[in-house]
Amino acid sequence: MATDQDSIERLRAENAGLRKEIERLHEQLGRREERTRLILQAAIEGFHVVGLNGEIIDCNPSFASIVGYSRSELLTMNISQIDARPPEEVAPAIAEIKAKGAHRFVARHIHKDGHAIDVEVSSHLIRIGDEEFFSAFSRPITEQLRRERALRESEQKFRAIFDETSMFISLLTPEGSLLECNRTMADFTGARQGEGLGEPLWEAPFWGGAAGADQHVKACVRKAASGARSSCEVQIHGPGGRVATIELKMKPILDASGESVLVIAEGYDVSELRRAEAERATLQEQMIHAQEATIRELSTPLIPLDAGILVMPLVGRLDRVRIEQLLERLLQGVVAQRATTVILDVTGVPMVDAEIADSLIRAAQAVKLLGAEVILTGVGPEVAQTMVGIGIDLQEIVTLSSLQSGLHHALGRSRRDRRPVSSRRREV
Repeated sequence: MATDQDSIERLRAENAGLRKEIERLHEQLGRREERTRLILQAAIEGFHVVGLNGEIIDCNPSFASIVGYSRSELLTMNISQIDARPPEEVAPAIAEIKAKGAHRFVARHIHKDGHAIDVEVSSHLIRIGDEEFFSAFSRPITEQLRRERALRESEQKFRAIFDETSMFISLLTPEGSLLECNRTMADFTGARQGEGLGEPLWEAPFWGGAAGADQHVKACVRKAASGARSSCEVQIHGPGGRVATIELKMKPILDASGESVLVIAEGYDVSELRRAEAERATLQEQMIHAQEATIRELSTPLIPLDAGILVMPLVGRLDRVRIEQLLERLLQGVVAQRATTVILDVTGVPMVDAEIADSLIRAAQAVKLLGAEVILTGVGPEVAQTMVGIGIDLQEIVTLSSLQSGLHHALGRSRRDRRPVSSRRREV
C-alpha cells in the first residue's frame, strides 16, 4: 500500500513539473509571437497575409501606409482590389509560389487615392496544419524604377554620343588593353564585335605596320596611365586601302586616390587638315619662288632702250649671289634682244670690293664674247681706285662718268652703225 502511495505522489510531482514546463513554454512562445508581431508592426517594409482566396487576413502599418488604407479597411478587402495586374499575369505568380514555396516579383498596387505604386513583393506559401496562406513583404520601388529608367536613358544618350561621334574613341585599362571601341572606329577599321578586346591597343592591326606607330601609341598610353594627358599623330588603316591620319589624344580617368583606373583614347581625323597644310605649304613655296624671281628681276632690271641697246642699272650692295643673278639675266637678255651695246650703270652701288669688281669685269667679258660692247657708267672715285688697285684692265671696256654720257655714246654709235656705207665713206 505504501509503495502505491509513493508512486502516486511521484507521478503527481512529475505532472506538476510538466505543467510548469508547459506554462513556461506557452509564455516563451507568447513572448516570441509578441516580439514577431512588434517587429512586423515596426518594419519599414509592408507585410500582409493573404488567404488562398485572396482575402487579406492581416497586415502591418507600413503596408497600410503604402496603399493608403487603414488596417481595418484592408481586413475587409480582397488583394485583387489593390493589385492592378490582370488575372492572366497574377495566376502564373501564384503558381510559382505554390510550386517553389516562394517567389519574388514586381507588382503594381493601387493607392486609395487612385495612383499606381510599383512594389517589389517577396511572397511565401505558409502551411500550418491544414491551413494554407500567403505571407508577403512588399516595398515601394517607384522612385527606384524612375532612377533606373533615367539611368538607362542617360546610358542610351551616352551610347549614342559614344557610337555616333565622328571621333575614333576607345576605352583602355591602365595597362593599355582594349576594353571597348565606338562604332566609328569599328566601322572604319572593319573590326568585328569583340575583336581585339583584352589586347594591347598598340598591337592592333589597324595601325598598318608603319614604322614606329606602335611605339608612339604605347608611349601615349604609358603617359596617360601615369596620370598625365598625352598625344601623338599616327595613321589608322581600314579595309579597302582606306587610310586616315589621326591625332590621338589620351587622358586618364582617376579614382579618389588619384590612381588611373581607365584611359580614354580619342582620335581626331586630321587627314583633310594635313592635306590642306601640305597644299598650303606647296603654294607658299611656289609663291616664295615667284617672289624671289620678281625680286631678282627688280634687283637686276634689264631695260631695252633703242634697237640693240640694253641698260642694266645696279642699285644697292652687290654680293656674289646678286652678281651671279646679274650675269645670268644679262646674258639671257643680250641673246634675246640681239643687243649690240650693254650699259652697266653702277651709280647706285655704294661700295665695290675686289671680288665684286672682278665679277663685273668677267660679266663684261662674257657679254663681249656674245658680240656686244659693254659700257660701264657711274664709276666713282672709290670704285675706280679699287679697280686700279687690283690691276683690272679696262682697255676693252668703255668707262664713262654718268649714265647720261653712256647713253649718248651708245646712241651715237648706233646711229653711225645704221648709216649707209657710201655716207660713211664720204665722211672719211
